[in-house]
Amino acid sequence: MSQITSLFPKDWRNLHFTLIVFFSLLLVIGVPGINQIASRAIVNTLYYPFFRLKYLMVQVGTTSAENSLLTQKLVEANAKISVLEEASRENERLRSILGFDPPAGYSLLPAKVISVSYGGHRPVAAVINKGARDSVAIDEAVINQQGLIGRIKEVMIEYSVVQLLTDPANRVAARISETREMGIVKYQSGKGLMLDNFPVQGTIQEGDLIVSSGLGGVYVAGLLVGNVQSVVRQPDEPFCEITLRPAASFSSVEEVFVLRSVTQ
Repeated sequence: MSQITSLFPKDWRNLHFTLIVFFSLLLVIGVPGINQIASRAIVNTLYYPFFRLKYLMVQVGTTSAENSLLTQKLVEANAKISVLEEASRENERLRSILGFDPPAGYSLLPAKVISVSYGGHRPVAAVINKGARDSVAIDEAVINQQGLIGRIKEVMIEYSVVQLLTDPANRVAARISETREMGIVKYQSGKGLMLDNFPVQGTIQEGDLIVSSGLGGVYVAGLLVGNVQSVVRQPDEPFCEITLRPAASFSSVEEVFVLRSVTQ
């Protein structure tokens, strides 16, 4: 047995040739019953192992191709689901816009935000897909169904830049909706949206609505800016420190309106 074992790896080709010759002689001799045995032996030893190996290789290749196809279909299905879910969310937003009426004497030019610029961790400007070709003009107010967004700062042929209320350089003349007392809305880094220049003797409390006053000629009167979040009256200080909660969500704004005078 040890001799056969040592012979097998060394003389594989000779052994293979000897087996072929041996089985061929059996077939040539034609001894009854030998042909069938020899044929079966040839098939089992020389043909079947290679046939089985080829079959397994074909199966592996087929399985790999099927797995790749299934993976591709799964990716395509997930992409379609994501697109449909986003379309559903956009449909809900657009439904909330329906019935949103402009102030008297003004019309709404719908626009879509295509990019946002940040200052630190907050958005300060947005680019919309409407411009001079749509007769957009500098200082026109930009709003959505939630409230005031900002104003047109720069106009190009097909695009415009919107200065958001979160830009510290932006100012809004505002008043309290109920009492009509006035102040200036501006954004302060580290504090958020504030109502400035409001005297400590004034009547104001948490939850009060703040709207644009119309003074200054940029923002139309009555646009919702936000509501009062906190009021601090410091002793020996002539003005309150008032923090506002913005009406609009500037980090997720998508569809907006340019507010335009119908007399233009």
